Amino acid sequence: AWSETPAAKFKVRGTKYLQDRIKVPSEASAFHLLCVDLVKVNQPIFTGLCSHPNERIQRALAKERETGLRILPDFVFAVNLCVPGKSYYHWVAYFGVDDIQMIKTQETPLGRVANPFFFGPSDEFRSKVFKLIPRIVEGNFVVKKAVGSKPSILGRKLKQYYIQNERFMELIVDIGSDCMAQRIVKLALGYAKTLEVDMMFLLEGVHPSMLPERILGGVRMINID
Repeated sequence: AWSETPAAKFKVRGTKYLQDRIKVPSEASAFHLLCVDLVKVNQPIFTGLCSHPNERIQRALAKERETGLRILPDFVFAVNLCVPGKSYYHWVAYFGVDDIQMIKTQETPLGRVANPFFFGPSDEFRSKVFKLIPRIVEGNFVVKKAVGSKPSILGRKLKQYYIQNERFMELIVDIGSDCMAQRIVKLALGYAKTLEVDMMFLLEGVHPSMLPERILGGVRMINID
C-alpha cells in the first residue's frame, strides 16, 4: 500500500541556510502524488516507463488526443527506482503539478531550481541537485540504521537517466550501479512486509536565490509485498 506523506513533517534548507545552516519545515509539496506502480521486467527499461506505449502516461496522453479532454495534470514528474535481482523491478512514483508555471517561473526559489532541473539541458545539474530524504517509520533496527534519515544526493553514487517531454519528466535511478546501494536495498527487501518507509524528493538549493528549499513530493510505502 502507499499514501502521500505531508511535507511539513520534514525539514529542509532555510532561507539563509548557506550562512546559518538552519533547516525549517517544508511548505506543502509542490506536486501531488498521483499513483505508485511496481513493474516486474526481465531487463531494466532505462528508456523509461512514461515513454512506453503500454504504460499509464502514454495511455493517458493517447486518451487526451482522442477525446480532447485533459486527463493528466499540466506536468508529471516520475521517479523510477530500478531494483536489480533475479528479475528487475521498476518502482515508479508519479507526481503531478496542476500549474506548470510553478516550476517554470524565475520569480520563486522553487522555480529557480526547478526550471533548469525539469526543462534545462544539463544532466550534470540534475544529478547534482536531486535529493532524497528517507525515513523508516516502522521496521527492523538494522534496516533503520542502514537506511538512515539524512538527505542524500543520489546522483553522487548512482547512475541516473532523464527522459524529458513537454508534459512529463522521468528520472530513473539505477540502484544496481552502486554496490552499497544494492546491499541496503537487498537488506530492506528482506523485511519489506514489515516496513513503513517515507521517501521525500526535493531539489537542493545550491544558491541563496534557490532557498528556502521545498519538497517536490513524497510517498509512504506500507508493508511492501
